[in-house]
Amino acid sequence: MTRPWSLRTRLVRRVVLGACAAWLAGVALAALVISHEMSELMDDSLAGSARLSLALYRGAGQVGALAADDSAIRIVDAGVAVTDAPWPPVGVDGGQDVPGWRVFRLADPDSDIVVEVGHTNAWRRDELRESLTWLVALMLPVLMAAPLAIRGAVGSALRPATRFATELRGRSAQDLSPVATPDLPVELAPIPQALNGYLDIIRARIDAERQFATNAAHELRTPLAAASGQAQLIAAGLADGGAAGRLAGALGRMGHLVERLLHLSRAEAGAMGAGPCDLVRVARMVIDDLGLPVTFDDAEMTKALVAVDPDALSLILRNLLRNAADHGTGDLRVVLSQGPGLTVSNAVAPGAAFRHGTFEKSAGSQGAGLGLAIVARVAGAQGIGIEYAMGRDRASVSLRFGPAGAQLP
Repeated sequence: MTRPWSLRTRLVRRVVLGACAAWLAGVALAALVISHEMSELMDDSLAGSARLSLALYRGAGQVGALAADDSAIRIVDAGVAVTDAPWPPVGVDGGQDVPGWRVFRLADPDSDIVVEVGHTNAWRRDELRESLTWLVALMLPVLMAAPLAIRGAVGSALRPATRFATELRGRSAQDLSPVATPDLPVELAPIPQALNGYLDIIRARIDAERQFATNAAHELRTPLAAASGQAQLIAAGLADGGAAGRLAGALGRMGHLVERLLHLSRAEAGAMGAGPCDLVRVARMVIDDLGLPVTFDDAEMTKALVAVDPDALSLILRNLLRNAADHGTGDLRVVLSQGPGLTVSNAVAPGAAFRHGTFEKSAGSQGAGLGLAIVARVAGAQGIGIEYAMGRDRASVSLRFGPAGAQLP
């Protein structure tokens, strides 16, 4: 099992390591710059000492004991060394590196005097080391204070996320209300949005289950009572010859109602996919499976792809065709059109009307009153547009599919 880890600790650790690496890189770069600048400064000092020594020698004619442990001066007058130095003679003016020394040579062409001034490399390194030591000593407190500052900054930046986590931890598992969206950073903002989406789906499915149970209890009461009454008469030997038929009819109506309730529950729970499917093929399969006398016009299309789940489309067509067959007077037609689209129409008696409510049906209807409710739920979930039209002697329902549908002639 993966060990739990803290986002704040990981961020602090990585930022501190990055700050240390940047600090070391800065110190190294500063050391290079200081070394270069100090070297130039020391060379300028050597040049100044050489010019001063040349001027003093020309004015006084002699130089006393000028040598020291870390520096020395050689003066050559007309080829004769007035003072000597521990490095071999240098033949070119300017700064020179000789073993153990940094020497600057200055020759006076008018008086044939040559001055060589030098510093030991050890002295130059000591001076550079001392400067870098002070640099590190001055920057070290900043580095030592960085972890505390970084920890506080990271904790402050993560406070909205930790507050959100605390609220979720204290939230009841039975609470399906939307999660409040606090002032989270853009990287974490999708979390409450996704949670609310999941909660909406769970709440919809729970509500669908509750509605299914309520509808089932309400609608199954009548056929169950009828079936139970006929069964009791048959068991007591008091039933007439038609009791078995009435029992079978009650059971058939109950089975039909259960099937419709299952369809409605599935549609309300949104438990269908997104396709695509072939509109022509699904329409032909549904018509053949139902075995109803349907006139089918495919508009000379061999295939019409739509962005709809095939089971959802099949459920819509089955309910529309059964509804038309049960409540119409015949002449049932299914017509495809470019777009693509589909229209189911049938002849109706005078005064016919669409009933869209759940369990809404006419007084003489033997159906469950769920057909158009199932169609509306499934079509809404699949993004299918529906148009109902009721004429004087004909009713039609047209399905319009979204732009994702691609027609292939």
